[in-house]
Amino acid sequence: MGKIFTFKNKRHLPKWLAWLLAGFLKLYSWTFRVRIEDPHGVFPQVTSRAFAVALWHNRVLFATPVIPKKYRKHLTVLISASRDGEYISTLVKCFGMNSIRGSSSRGGAKAMLEMRHAMAEGFSPILTVDGPRGPKYTVHPGAVALARDGKAPVVPVAFNAKHYWQLHSWDRMQIPWPFTRLTMVIGKPLEFPEDLPTEEGCEQLRQALLEITHDRPEKATASEKKG
Repeated sequence: MGKIFTFKNKRHLPKWLAWLLAGFLKLYSWTFRVRIEDPHGVFPQVTSRAFAVALWHNRVLFATPVIPKKYRKHLTVLISASRDGEYISTLVKCFGMNSIRGSSSRGGAKAMLEMRHAMAEGFSPILTVDGPRGPKYTVHPGAVALARDGKAPVVPVAFNAKHYWQLHSWDRMQIPWPFTRLTMVIGKPLEFPEDLPTEEGCEQLRQALLEITHDRPEKATASEKKG
């Protein structure tokens, strides 16, 4: 009897399966009515300068196929060092983007060093600032520290779907409906001087991201209604 393929003991995602999944994501993302809002003219600059790109964790699923192809080769994505991160890293490569492995909970120092080197070589790293474990819509200090060390701005970016499914994960991961409108909003670049307290920088970035983040109203829980 032939062996049944499972992911349980697989550290690496088979290339054939990675390309199959990437193809599905491309086809699915092609159904979206994509609009890019870049009032400050930031993203075209990615071809000539490096900056840090800040996203929320629950918007990252379709970020890669939606970002215009001409910009992808100038970007690199920070992905956790976990097994799931290895799968995502393989998928990201199918879209022509590099990845750096690590997170605030695992391999953070090494990842920060690699991101500094990447910026020095002209690549702009993408960070999910509330990942990998949250809490949702909080900002960890990595992006602020990276901007200071690299003397580069942080650009807040949000992907807002008009209609979406929402998973019951810690970040309330959003999966856009087919054929819905998906808007990529690029905020004003933020500069963080060396004398600015880290907590203040994180709060500035959090507020900048929330300003361009559109969520449908959450239904109150039973305990919230009683309160």
